[in-house]
Amino acid sequence: MINKTNARELLDTTLNEIKNKKIFPRQEIYALLKQSELKHITCLSGIRRCGKTYLLFQIIKKLIEEKKTTAYINFEDPRFNDSTEQLDILYQTILENRKEEGKIYLFLDEIQNIKKWEKWLAAMYEKNIKFYVSGSNASLLAGEFSKSLTGRHKLSRTYPLDFKQFLDFKEPSLLEEKEKRIIEKTAKIKKYLKEYLQYGGFPETIFNNRKDLMKDYFEDILTKDIITRHNLKFKQSLKEIAVILLTNISSQHSLYSLNKLIQARSINTIKNYLMYMEDAYLIQKVPFFSYSIKKQLSNPFKIYATDTGMRNAISASFSEDLGKLYENLVAIELTKKYEKENIYYWKSTKHEVDFLVKQGSKIVQLIQVCYDTSNADTKKRETEALLKASKELKCKNLLIITEDKEGQEKISGKTIKYKPLWHWLIE
Repeated sequence: MINKTNARELLDTTLNEIKNKKIFPRQEIYALLKQSELKHITCLSGIRRCGKTYLLFQIIKKLIEEKKTTAYINFEDPRFNDSTEQLDILYQTILENRKEEGKIYLFLDEIQNIKKWEKWLAAMYEKNIKFYVSGSNASLLAGEFSKSLTGRHKLSRTYPLDFKQFLDFKEPSLLEEKEKRIIEKTAKIKKYLKEYLQYGGFPETIFNNRKDLMKDYFEDILTKDIITRHNLKFKQSLKEIAVILLTNISSQHSLYSLNKLIQARSINTIKNYLMYMEDAYLIQKVPFFSYSIKKQLSNPFKIYATDTGMRNAISASFSEDLGKLYENLVAIELTKKYEKENIYYWKSTKHEVDFLVKQGSKIVQLIQVCYDTSNADTKKRETEALLKASKELKCKNLLIITEDKEGQEKISGKTIKYKPLWHWLIE
């Protein structure tokens, strides 16, 4: 339990630890630093262990260098309970011990562990404090907080490292345009892509070579971010459906088909499980595209994993699933670029397109993911689906993401571009 006696020691010790931490820089830091002088509350939300805390540490180190009054609190520390009284104690301790007047920069990590934190933050908003808060749930800004602070917060979704960041850590020279050894460079990038597909982008698995952590992360997400948070009774059913979905990435599912597989108590139970897993960023759901909401909801949805490394650790399969993993990686990158509300798949009676990207009311791109285009029948199937969708949806921006093929060709008067996944990811 935090009290006035140990609050100062906790704050000082934590800052000293952050000062001495070795931190790999991430590109997201620049946008977050720009927000440091805005009044808005900056909220980082993302899957557990994806690097939110270390992004906060990067900002803190910069503010310490500038001699700003800064404090960091991690509410997963066992010394905290779930009461907001501790927040008042910590705030008073900061006021009493700061060296000079001025703005306070207060970092609240895993804030969702404190009950009624939303009301406390709303009450403190008008004070001379810049808040950075983080949480492992997409609903971080839902409910009371969203109502009371509408227009006064900015959300930054955080993900595990993308492939470009992965390369930057492994061999940054491969990203330099002056690199002339094209054949050797391509071979190295493809080797790293295979490693990235297999082990994913969780920072600790990359920086400290801790590939053994994936199953622990999975269990933590289920336990801390879903079961405990939502007080679930049927824990095994949740785990069963999570394993099924992660094993069968890129496949189509419905509430009824999933209910039949695990024999849950009701369709609503399945619906809630999916919502909780999405909320904890374990999975991402991609719906069928239709201008009719009724048709969209009545068709199956597709599921992707937020991180392929975690997916592989749980499903225990990799080599035979490269096509699915390619598609999964494209789904996540599209989500980062366009937001998940703008990503769909499309199908007709005979054809299917992996991804449809929408901006506003306009469909801006149609994408197929085809690991191997050397088979004539496979290539014909993929291109015919794109051409069919292009005609029906009036979209001319057509792309097939492949393992190796690059270029473009005209079919039936329409241009289809081809691009290797590694190239698409780093351009």
